Amino acid sequence: MFSFRRWLLLAALALGAELAAQPPLTTVQDILYTANGNLFNGVVTITWNTFEVSNTSNISGSTTNVRVSNGNLFVQLAPTTTANPVAGYAVEYNGEHRTQYSETWIVPPSTTPLRVRDVRLPPGAVTTQGPPAITLIPIADVVGLQSALNLLLSMGPNFGVARTAVINASGSIDGAIGNLSDCVHVDGTSGSCGGGGSSGTGFIDAEIPGGTLDGVNSTFTLANIPNPSTSTAVYRNGLLLKQTGDYNITTNSILFVAGAIPQPADSVLVSYRIGVTIPGVGFVDGETPSGAIDGVNTSFTLAQTPMPAASLAVYRNGMRIRSGLDYTSTGSSITFVANYIPQIGDVLQCSYRIAQ
Repeated sequence: MFSFRRWLLLAALALGAELAAQPPLTTVQDILYTANGNLFNGVVTITWNTFEVSNTSNISGSTTNVRVSNGNLFVQLAPTTTANPVAGYAVEYNGEHRTQYSETWIVPPSTTPLRVRDVRLPPGAVTTQGPPAITLIPIADVVGLQSALNLLLSMGPNFGVARTAVINASGSIDGAIGNLSDCVHVDGTSGSCGGGGSSGTGFIDAEIPGGTLDGVNSTFTLANIPNPSTSTAVYRNGLLLKQTGDYNITTNSILFVAGAIPQPADSVLVSYRIGVTIPGVGFVDGETPSGAIDGVNTSFTLAQTPMPAASLAVYRNGMRIRSGLDYTSTGSSITFVANYIPQIGDVLQCSYRIAQ
């Protein structure tokens, strides 16, 4: 009996060590289409050589087949941008009983799902173990460079591409904050054309918030205060983020949580309402429908009935899915189809209009 117990203890310790070395994974999730606009159906074959990930877990070379049904691609892979040695994934798209296309994926670490465009290696590009050596030349060694730099205006905290330039109180160049349809006033503020100030009522669509995209800054500023704050929809690289999960709203400030801070190459767009009142119409924003997310349950229930039914927008892990293809809805009920049942860890969000 004693020997058997000791064997169980050793087995438990070995299992614990194995679990502790589990490699990090990045989710690649996207909707694939063929060139004629049809949803892709087939198999994506992914092949890789042996490499070591950032936590020293060893990834043995292998091949896996990922079935894509109705265009839905979902796969989790070990990051290769931090691999040793440098690594990548050879990807083949197989449909209609043949290999239709091949490409290479370079997968970075990410806590949020990435699209194929985020991991695809452009044709002709190569991967390297690291950047080449750089020789730094001190500014003082270049005659007249420091004097020329002193005459240049610096970029302010709200500087952004494709924005009207304004000079802030510190003498730096900033980007005007507002919507694309706004007019810029002499003092650098923006608002509705023909009116004063930046406040008003209505819908604000695809606003670029003010703030530095550097992977460190977590606070971004909107031109107006969302009313209600729950109407705020923040999209990062086209994916809808979850309020209180990925960010929080305080007046007209967006505060990203540590794991969701935008990176330098990210695209951030925000839509929201400002005190919209339409007789007989109400809005429901970012609702999580009731129902078990366990990979088995297909039925979920909304708090109210969408009116009209077509106003219902369902997002799974930030990606909007299609009614009649990925799910059906009747009244306040949502039923997912067999190939798109929400899995454990998925995030569901629903927005819709109601009759009042």
